[in-house]
Parts: sequence; C-alpha cells; structure tokens
Amino acid sequence: MTVASVVILVVGVFLTCEARLDWKPNIVIFLADDLGYGDLSVYGHPSQEFGPIDKLAQEGMRFTNCYAAHSFCTPSRAALMTGRLPIRYGFQGGYNVLLPQHFVGLPYNEVTIAEVLKDLGYATGIVGKWHLGINSYSTSDGSFLPHRHGFTDVGTILPASLMWDCDESGKYRHQPNAKRCFLYRNSTIIQQPIQLGKLTSRLLDDAKAFIYNHSREPFFFLYSFPQVHRPMFNDHRFYNVSKRGTYGDQINEMGWAVGQVMDTIATLGLDRKTLVLFVSDHGPHVEACSEGGSPGIFKGGKGNFFEGGLRVPVIARWPGVIEPGRVSIHLLSLMDIFPTIVDLVGGRLPNDRMLDGQSFADLLVRNEARTLNEQSFDNSFMLNSARANVHHNPSRMLLFYCSDTITAVRYKEYKIHFQTFKLPPENFFETNCTEGFPNKDSYMAEFCDQFKPLDVPEIYNVEHDPEEKYPLDAKKYQELMREVDHAIAVHTMTLDAENIMPLLAMNNTHSSVLPCCNPPYCMCNYSPHQ
Repeated sequence: MTVASVVILVVGVFLTCEARLDWKPNIVIFLADDLGYGDLSVYGHPSQEFGPIDKLAQEGMRFTNCYAAHSFCTPSRAALMTGRLPIRYGFQGGYNVLLPQHFVGLPYNEVTIAEVLKDLGYATGIVGKWHLGINSYSTSDGSFLPHRHGFTDVGTILPASLMWDCDESGKYRHQPNAKRCFLYRNSTIIQQPIQLGKLTSRLLDDAKAFIYNHSREPFFFLYSFPQVHRPMFNDHRFYNVSKRGTYGDQINEMGWAVGQVMDTIATLGLDRKTLVLFVSDHGPHVEACSEGGSPGIFKGGKGNFFEGGLRVPVIARWPGVIEPGRVSIHLLSLMDIFPTIVDLVGGRLPNDRMLDGQSFADLLVRNEARTLNEQSFDNSFMLNSARANVHHNPSRMLLFYCSDTITAVRYKEYKIHFQTFKLPPENFFETNCTEGFPNKDSYMAEFCDQFKPLDVPEIYNVEHDPEEKYPLDAKKYQELMREVDHAIAVHTMTLDAENIMPLLAMNNTHSSVLPCCNPPYCMCNYSPHQ
C-alpha cells in the first residue's frame, strides 16, 4: 500500500466517523438473565443449537474477556445502567438483590443510559426484567420502576424477577406464589401470578410495537429477558425441542425472540442505523443442575466471584461499522456499555460523579480485520465527538465487591481473590439433582457474610490459567500486590463512604410494599393476551 493510499484510508475513516455523528444511531440491548459464558453455540457449547443469537456474533463482534460488576442480578444490572460500581450508590447490605418487599431502589440521583439518551432526543423503551426497585410506601406506588429512570415507553415488565416460587409446571410447587410473582405493564399489575407460557410472545409483541412506533426517530430499547432464570418455561413451540433439553429450549425461545426483533429492524430498513448488543448479567446458577447453565471452562457461577460467576458473553452487531466475524480479547466490563453508548451518539457523560466504565467505542468502529491472537488495540484512532473522558487503559483494574468488601480484582492478566467462598462439593450434584433436576432452590454462597477473608490473597494468571486451578506463590508477586494495594487505596478515596446507605439491608423491607393488584387476594389477570 502506498503512502498516498494510507492517507486516503485514514481520512476516509475519519470522514465516516464524522458523517455517522451527524445522525444518531439506534441502540438495542438484549440482556439475558443468568446466561453462562459457555451456554451459546458460538461460545463453544457442544450441543446447544446455533440460532439467531449466534448469528449476531457471526455478523458482528464477539468479546471473550468481559466481566459483570457483580455475580447477582440487582447490582450487576445497576452497574450496567449507570456505568458505576454498585458500592457508589448503596447497593450493598444483608441481601445481594432487591426483594419485592424492599421499599428502596435505584436512587433517583443516579443517571441511567436511558436518561442520557432521552435528553438527547431518543425514544426510550423497555420490556422484561427490571429488578432495580418497585414500591416505596404502598402496594402500587411504583416509585422505582423504569418510568422513573428515563424510560418513556414501558411495555410488559417483570419488576422483580422470576423465582422458584413462580413455577407453574407442578414440578417444584403445587401452585405459584402470587405474592412473589407478578407482571406489570408500565406501572400497573396486569397478572398475578404470572402465566409463563405466553410471556415471551407478550414481551416480543411490545418490543416490535415500540420499534415500529419509533422507526422514524432515534430510539434506545432494552429487551431484558426473563430467560434463563429459573423456573424454566416454554411456549409450546419450543417445548422439548432442543437436544440439550429444557435449558436448551429456553435458549432457543430467547433466540427466536432475538431473531424476530432483528427481522423487524431489517424490514424497516434500520439495519445499518442500529447498534445491537447482546449480553448476560452474570454467570449461571450452577447449583440448579441441568437447569443452571454452563460457565464453560471457568470455575464457579452465580453468587461467587470466580471467573464463572463474572465472565459473560458479549456480542455487538452494527452492519457497515463493525467488521463481521471479529473476536476481541480486550478486557472489558459491562459498566463500559454506558460510556460507550454515550460516546457513539455524541453525548456527554455526567461530570459530577465518578464513573467506573470506560468507552470501548474505538474498538467497535475500527473496520480493519482482526485476528483471534491479537492482544491489544492502539489508541491512535479515537472518535472525534463530544468524547467520554475515558479511554482504554491496558492496566485497568476491575474491582468486585460483595456488599462493602472488595472480594476480588482483575488486574492485567491476574485475578486476585481476597476472600474465599464455597463451591459445590464433588457429591453435590449426585445428592441434589434427580435425573438432572434440582431437588431444592439453593446457592452455595447467597449472602456476603458467607465469604471468609483469606490470610494471603490467592493470585491466578487467568490468561495462562483461566480455570483458576493453580494459585501462584504470593511471595513472588509482592510488586504486583503493591500496585494492587495502591490502586485500591486510590479507588477507596473516590468513595463517599459516609453518605452511602446500605440499601439492600434486611431492615429496608416491609410486607406493606409487596405488589398486590387487589388486596388482600393478590390474584388477577387483566391481560388481553389471555
């Protein structure tokens, strides 16, 4: 290639970027629940069918080194929505998640992706799981629901989560517990308990309607799946179809919904105007036996801080911008999604608070071919926009809190554990799984006080040893630990510890705020779909 052609190529790339910033791309995030790193065909599962989610990776970019901020739903989802560690706004305390009876939620002063995009003229919509708070003072005030956090179009949502008590198959419960299982539309209960068979179709109908209604303006849409959180459920079209079994049926049904949304986007001619992200909120619930998913080669899962609990699949697709078939081993966090989106749309990040996410927009917009073995990307080409004031730092540290305690960090190629936690013993599945199905709803580590501090931190090189099998001799890594200790000390100074209330504490719950459509019965079905 001649010098002249190189100049033309570089100028062309900049012009492409500048032209793209003259219009605002649509943003769609598919957020799966409890999906393990190893659950998808494209991430190596040997019997999971190839489907529309895998096709996203084939047509876009797959990331292999991305971490959730936490291994439970509420703090991980909050971190994704705000670009900030959960410790910064009090998502800590006795529980690791918000329960329906909590009278607190994501604080109003936290700025979400939806709020930033709404201020930039975007239509903002959501369907599916929320789990960032419901009521504050009654059974129906909806003080912490999505419409209070920047979403102008709220379709069918699960304000809390699916849970064991919502099973309607008769396998685990004689009947669902209505007080723990409810479906909303916007801020109103429409079903209590949830009728699961048509849930995917209901969410999909709302998703397609939103896209059709806002096809002529920029939109942000969060499709937050209830899959693959237990209990397992399926539309009859997907029941007992996957060669992987019930869990595979769940992934196939979720994949079908992804495909239907992508078909809608294509039909409306929005393909090249829409960035699509597919992510999971954290690792799989491995104690749920065959209904618990796969962390792939990694150790651990939901509820602990080994790689299996934190490493998540991430896929990005944007025809004409993202080179198809690319694979990135860049170190990322789900918290990076917030500044990346703001960066891509030419917005500005809040400047009155500390953000923990870093924009990876420059990775997405590069069109050069990349190889599986490429270790890093230089920063010579950056977006010429109202930049998010964060760029990739090859020596960044990811911190993982359980409640108010740093449990582990990822730094360079190392994973360092400061606490220990139980994993299922060798005989766990033999004694707790009958023909692959769980005998009870269980977690080996459900509360942070079950974690015990280590006298000497455990250090793993997770690039050499991704399974965290071989702890390194800490005596040989004293310089590394000095760097880590210094970085933690600097981080700690950015916390406003005195003003952080432990929102997930047990004393922030009361039965008077449990959602109920018609007290005291709490049973109804106002859905026209039934």
